[in-house]
Amino acid sequence: MIATPNKLSTAKQFSKAAGQYKQHAHVQKLAAELLFSRLNKHSQVMLDLGAGPLLHQHKLKHHSDCLVAMDLSLGMLAETHPENNVNRVCADMDKLPFTDNVFDAVFSNFAIQWSADPEVLFKSLYSASKAGSQVLLSTVLDGSLSEIAQAWKAVDDKQHINDFLNLTQLIKIAQSVGFKVVYSNQHCLQDHYDKAISAIKSVKNIGANHLTDCQKEQGLLGKAAYKNLLSAFPLQDGKAVISYQVGILELTK
Repeated sequence: MIATPNKLSTAKQFSKAAGQYKQHAHVQKLAAELLFSRLNKHSQVMLDLGAGPLLHQHKLKHHSDCLVAMDLSLGMLAETHPENNVNRVCADMDKLPFTDNVFDAVFSNFAIQWSADPEVLFKSLYSASKAGSQVLLSTVLDGSLSEIAQAWKAVDDKQHINDFLNLTQLIKIAQSVGFKVVYSNQHCLQDHYDKAISAIKSVKNIGANHLTDCQKEQGLLGKAAYKNLLSAFPLQDGKAVISYQVGILELTK
């Protein structure tokens, strides 16, 4: 069940991007590889939280007897044909529909930043995880999309980028609900484009352009304002770069 209008809007945005997500999710794939490097055991039941179009189902199935793929977007989950031992659940991560002590492992790549209440999410993950479980998370952190934020300053003084937690805040939340932090690190992962317009559109292409705060500015721009936005986009060696600050966490119960 998706409880709020904002979550319904987020789900709709990701469903729109479902068909093109795979070809544009470059940074997400890099973050997933960082998580896979720490996936070190076989599990009976694994949760892929924020599974999207099930990009990682084949690798994750090698590490589990039963894989549960959960996502807010039904469109994302519908992108791939059903396969054996992949159970699909369309649900809100802030209202996990699972019983206690069911998962030996949790894998979540580029998803938990969409939680409206990270403390509630971590409590639910803790309850749903078995003792000794491995919980691997990658998430977008504070400082991400700084190039887009800088470009928007040439247009207006409103906020056009979502707020993200920093790594220290995430660690404190995880520890406060009972998790032990086995590993934590922060990486700057980047996409490079020939033009500013391609860099800006890249965020929309993966469905990540939805603003979680309704008070933040959205809507269409006039031609002059859009030209200013593109002109103000900072370049690195002639390339338009989108930077994501990515936190990697390995937790255990």
